[in-house]
Amino acid sequence: MLLSGVAVAEELAHKTMRLWLDPANASLRGELELSPAPGATDINLLPGLEITLDERDGERRLLHWQGRLEPAQQQRGLRLSEAGSFLPSGAGWYPSLLEPPFSLSLTLELPPGQRGVASGSLVIEEGDRDKSDATREGYHHPRSASIEVAAGPWQLRERDVGEVRLRTLFPGALDDAFGETYLEHAARYLAMFEQRLGDYPFDSFTMATTPEPVGLAFAGFTLLGERVIPLPFIPRTSLAHELMHAWWGTGIRVDYQTGNWSEAVTTYLADYHLDELRGEALDTRTRWLTDLAALPPDREQPLSAFRGGRDPTARLIGYQHGAMMLHMLRHKIGDDAFDRALRQVVATHMFHEAGWDDLQAAFEEAADTSLEAFFTAWLTQPGRPRIILDDARRSLQEDRWQLEIALRQQGDAAPWPLRLPLVIATQAGEVQRTLVLDEARQRLAFDLDERPLSMQIDPGMNVLRQLEAPPATLRALILATDVDVIAVSPGSESLAHQLLGQRPGAATAARDDDEGRLRLLVGLSDDVDAWLAEHGLEAMPGVIRRGAARMWHHPDRPLVVLSADSQRGLGMLAGTLRHQGQYSYVVQDAEGATLDSGRWSLGRDLAWDFDD
Repeated sequence: MLLSGVAVAEELAHKTMRLWLDPANASLRGELELSPAPGATDINLLPGLEITLDERDGERRLLHWQGRLEPAQQQRGLRLSEAGSFLPSGAGWYPSLLEPPFSLSLTLELPPGQRGVASGSLVIEEGDRDKSDATREGYHHPRSASIEVAAGPWQLRERDVGEVRLRTLFPGALDDAFGETYLEHAARYLAMFEQRLGDYPFDSFTMATTPEPVGLAFAGFTLLGERVIPLPFIPRTSLAHELMHAWWGTGIRVDYQTGNWSEAVTTYLADYHLDELRGEALDTRTRWLTDLAALPPDREQPLSAFRGGRDPTARLIGYQHGAMMLHMLRHKIGDDAFDRALRQVVATHMFHEAGWDDLQAAFEEAADTSLEAFFTAWLTQPGRPRIILDDARRSLQEDRWQLEIALRQQGDAAPWPLRLPLVIATQAGEVQRTLVLDEARQRLAFDLDERPLSMQIDPGMNVLRQLEAPPATLRALILATDVDVIAVSPGSESLAHQLLGQRPGAATAARDDDEGRLRLLVGLSDDVDAWLAEHGLEAMPGVIRRGAARMWHHPDRPLVVLSADSQRGLGMLAGTLRHQGQYSYVVQDAEGATLDSGRWSLGRDLAWDFDD
């Protein structure tokens, strides 16, 4: 187990907890020993739970509590049932006397048929593998700030990778179908991440299921929804993301006063790195910039304002905007300095809090240069710059060619400090340069050996910027707060509201006098075709009438179309599209399976062709 030097030298209050769960009766019983005893006397617990013993012995305090959770209390993630239990930190299921940070030893007792997982490293495991006997597990965390526990009717599958025990806790059918797949992927990711960042910070990593459709990371384990586990992309993407959180977010905790950096770092080091290895990095960066281009201007916020949560606009900034910022930083200081800084943060802050300022200090030390201007701009300024290519001229000066470029930055927070890759096609081949742009307007000149024929700025989408003409995608509808709904078939309006989500008042009746507003056209195939023909709109080649249901965002108009051959098909389509916002079109079969999806093509952006 990895411990930072600070944590080893620290003397922490130690907490010893023993917890008995009875999911069949939604009840629990616990013992908590605190040493030294806290000075606070007030104890908060959920209604239905009560302290049955509170005794002091010098510097030691022992508490016993027990009770039952009523159905109304089991919300916002809190759950205690035979189908699956989750006791999150801060939900009031244990006495409120644990002032962080503290070292923790936790023993979890479960009845036959149930297995569990808790915060920290698994150090003790007792019980039959066939679940015919009660199970008892022990966990340890050297410097914790919270306690989370989960349990369920799970089968155990495990393997050792070096000194780390990998475990899956899935229900029987999911275990048979996917247990080995998850262990294999987790083992590969673990080896990859340890090579880059240093030792995994716990002794075990457990992948457990929950009835909720979530993906959550905690110290030493992750919870994945039972309906999420079978999705084919989860072990290829989300699993790596949750494992990477063992370093960033659950290992090194977030100092939220300066903003939540963990999702940006985790997205870039896990999701994006895997895309790099698969040769899909350019598509990922293009998707990120396309998604960010769909953000309504009035919902922009600085990256430093991101704290987490499920709001889709905030998540785009915290994940994609933040990951693109790190991508630019890596290009600016180089791969070696970038990885050296990451390892330094891990070595000095593990099990402690860190903020954006701590990350900045590590990158500055590794690069041996000030990065104040870079971090200030990309952390504290909302939005992204729009780059305008006003002019490009070439001229022959004696035996050399000169290329002059006029550029502007647009945006409320302009200018940003930019390093723009420039690719120039010449008669002798391709030439690459870097444009350093840190003013609102600049003219830049380059000498070339050969005649320039054309040029393009940032063709690889390596710069965090506002795309000039991004492809229209479903993301615009998901993020919109004011949408006109055109329901052309009976009963289809309710499906439009289902797709728009929990935003009362977001959908209004369509108005013919405002062509600039985003519209959602929804209905059965014949009715949709008739409406399109009546309004002089052509069907989209390759989309219309394919499959049994389809969605597309018109490439030239603020119009999103949902059509299906049946009401059932419309319902299945509307129920799945909120997770497919990156696409311009989606085609499904009669059972709701995706037959095809994609984005409209992105034209040449920031490009200039000379006469020849």
